Amino acid sequence: MLNIVKLEQLLKKKKIELLDRVKKLEKDKTRRDGPLDPDFEEQATMLENSEVVDQLDALERKELLQIDAALKRIKDKEYGLCQMCQAQISEKRLLALPYATTCVNCVGP
Repeated sequence: MLNIVKLEQLLKKKKIELLDRVKKLEKDKTRRDGPLDPDFEEQATMLENSEVVDQLDALERKELLQIDAALKRIKDKEYGLCQMCQAQISEKRLLALPYATTCVNCVGP
């Protein structure tokens, strides 16, 4: 039997951590709005850094959406059920990936 309370707390804790990281990434994104350095090599480095920050921000926001969806599934009493085969997702899998939507058998290659 799944310990839904424990998993919900895990999801909420992870959400707080992600929101904090998104806030920090947003600060990094807004600081870089100044003019590019006149040095071409420095410009290239700044642009690469900006791309990395953008990618990290996108990944964090995607994970936040997955967490919100998992919290909604808990509220709707649908949490822990594989969306492919309707089997129970193992607690071990949910502890590792609390917003998992599929069981290990349905994950695929």
